[in-house]
Amino acid sequence: MTRDGTDCGGHRPKKAITGSVPAELMPTPRSIAADTLADWIEKSANVNACGLELLRDQDAVVVYWKGTPPAELRSLAAAQAVPVSFHASRYSLADLDPVARQVLADHSDVVSSTGPNRDYSGISVTLWSTAPMEATMTKLNAESDVPVFFWKFADPVDLTADASHS
Repeated sequence: MTRDGTDCGGHRPKKAITGSVPAELMPTPRSIAADTLADWIEKSANVNACGLELLRDQDAVVVYWKGTPPAELRSLAAAQAVPVSFHASRYSLADLDPVARQVLADHSDVVSSTGPNRDYSGISVTLWSTAPMEATMTKLNAESDVPVFFWKFADPVDLTADASHS
């Protein structure tokens, strides 16, 4: 299902919530700004797009962008009810995503997950608990065109296994 409620060819109407809603589920100006900007970025399909970060402690949004953000996006950001700042990124999501996928495909014996860094400065990897960290990171960085950062150790969980209790 997509964010707008469509479900593979059919529109599913949103259901109104009855009764009181917990405060933590109510949209905030920060979340509304982030949704608005994310929707614009998604629709623009710009190859320089990176992503967003919600700064809880500052009640603000950061937009990561490779190069100069489009004027329309900067104008939309200026119209939000919370501060929105732009941070230059060396790489875009379009630059990093294929590298992250390839690292995982080529090194699934030691890499359990990977993806763009929060600030789009390279990719982060999660290694299997049995992987030798220093040797693995040296090898990954030698083979990659973008910086590769160690995130943590974590073994993947097989979600296809039967979890039912007999």
